Amino acid sequence: MIRLLLLRIPFLSSTKRSDSRSMDLHHEFTVNVPVARAWAILTDLETIAPCLPGAQLTAAQGETFFGNVKVKVGPILAKFEGQATFIERDEANFRAVLRGEGRDGTGKGNASATITAKLDATSDTSTRCSVDTDLAISGKIGQFGRGALADVSDKILAQFVTNLNAKILGS
Repeated sequence: MIRLLLLRIPFLSSTKRSDSRSMDLHHEFTVNVPVARAWAILTDLETIAPCLPGAQLTAAQGETFFGNVKVKVGPILAKFEGQATFIERDEANFRAVLRGEGRDGTGKGNASATITAKLDATSDTSTRCSVDTDLAISGKIGQFGRGALADVSDKILAQFVTNLNAKILGS
């Protein structure tokens, strides 16, 4: 079973910077598998991509993965096509950094994110995953306030964790 803790503390979860479409998000969840198993699962993008609502992986080339993500914020639906690359994968410290960039298929928006994940064993059979995301988004979806974007992010991650839990229980 996976537990999810969404931290919505303003100075941690949605810090507004000079660009109103940039934000920092912080999420934590717990996976009831040993840290080495959690690492193997969470750094295998081909395995976990189907767990992310709206995401589709279309190709992989080394540490770079290509695909698209559909995101709905309010009445706006955008489909970002792009790539994500592991820029750091430190198995000894169970820390990974993934950089993703995409463009809305209509050409009216862009999104980029640097995602840093750190795994910590909480017991022999449980792992806490801390995820920090530096997100920048433009276009129609970028016009929404950071609160709306943070809410959508929280919902997407909650569904990801539910789907991930089902995948872990099924394997």
